[in-house]
Amino acid sequence: MKIKYAIAASLLLSLSAFAQKDEIKGLKKIIEKDTPPTKEDFQKFKELIAAGEPKMAAATNEQKADFYYYKGAGAALELMTNPMAMADPMKAFAMLDAAVDDMNKVIEIEKTGKKEHTIEIKEEFLPRLKGLVGQVAAQLAGQKMYKEASSLYAIAYKADTNDKSQLYNAAAMAVNGQDYDNALKYYLELDKSGFTGEGSVFVAKNKKSGQVEGFPNKASRDIAVQAGEYVEPKEEKLPSLKGEITKNIALIYVQKGENDKAKQAMAAARKNNPDDVSLIVSEANIYYQAKDMEGYKRLIAEAAAKNPTNAELFYNLGVVASTSDVAEAERQYKKALEIDPNFTQALVAMGSLALTDEKKIVDEMNGLGNTAKDNQRYDVLKKQKDGLYLKALPYLEKAHKLNPDDQYTISLLAGMYQALERNDDYKAMKAKMK
Repeated sequence: MKIKYAIAASLLLSLSAFAQKDEIKGLKKIIEKDTPPTKEDFQKFKELIAAGEPKMAAATNEQKADFYYYKGAGAALELMTNPMAMADPMKAFAMLDAAVDDMNKVIEIEKTGKKEHTIEIKEEFLPRLKGLVGQVAAQLAGQKMYKEASSLYAIAYKADTNDKSQLYNAAAMAVNGQDYDNALKYYLELDKSGFTGEGSVFVAKNKKSGQVEGFPNKASRDIAVQAGEYVEPKEEKLPSLKGEITKNIALIYVQKGENDKAKQAMAAARKNNPDDVSLIVSEANIYYQAKDMEGYKRLIAEAAAKNPTNAELFYNLGVVASTSDVAEAERQYKKALEIDPNFTQALVAMGSLALTDEKKIVDEMNGLGNTAKDNQRYDVLKKQKDGLYLKALPYLEKAHKLNPDDQYTISLLAGMYQALERNDDYKAMKAKMK
């Protein structure tokens, strides 16, 4: 019985091998036709793929390499020659992605055997596909189709994993498209790889268009210049993107509500760029979102010390202090206004701060009776209240002049003008209220 089973198993394997060869021959015939494949050809191609794929486990490495090569080439061919294949862009992108995976699979299979397809894939198929995909991705980015652009840049990276700039583009486009999960995945891979983006780019001006264009290397740029098609050759240095990558990782964690991971990532970013004020502010914002006001205040103060001409930093310190220390808040707001006298938010903040005791005074006034003593106290309180208004008015009036449509400022001014019996000013503000 065992011998019979062995014979049967051997026979099945032989039949499977013949089937695989027939399907591979069929795929090759369609791919290598002298005329463009028809709709029927692509339908037959898909049937052969569906029939052949389950049998690949029992195939030889050579058969596997052939199968996946033709499978990838067929998908690319359909996208190039069949207009209907692009009717659904995301489906088309998935086909491209799968085609690149298939070609990379062929390269991996052929590492230990005959390299029937590897050279063509590495030197022709993948570079061409990468160039085409990159061009389309740039066009989509220009049309603000960021998610689609990100998908294509990710495919371009798969086609050449040595070109980490494509993965960086994919991450940036994913952020613009608010696809934070993929953006985080791409940025984490960039960070793990040690990618910095530093280097040189070789550029020259196109004589016909007048546009400055980049070249893959100095040699190709120099050839174009020598041919007389380009002028003004330059080598431009690219700055490190390491700090930006780690910062974006942290900010995405914040967006996802994972503040502990955000703090760890931001600590790494600041280690790489200790004097980058934007990183300090970004880290401070993480603490703010986590409602850690002490941490936020400490970091904003550090940022302000490094950048003492940034009015917004002192304004932020004023906002933090305003809930517990009015005098400190006033000091910080005044610093902001010394730097930028037209900083509208700081002007409104100073005006609002001057009104801190208004409610307490009004509540006491409303609680008084009609005795002579009460009336005397009322007059004292009214004078105090009017004094608050007169202190606040210059700041709020200037803020209103700078931003005449702000309803918050208008409502404050209307209330104070009415209380101060400045009826014409009150009517003017009342007319602006919506």
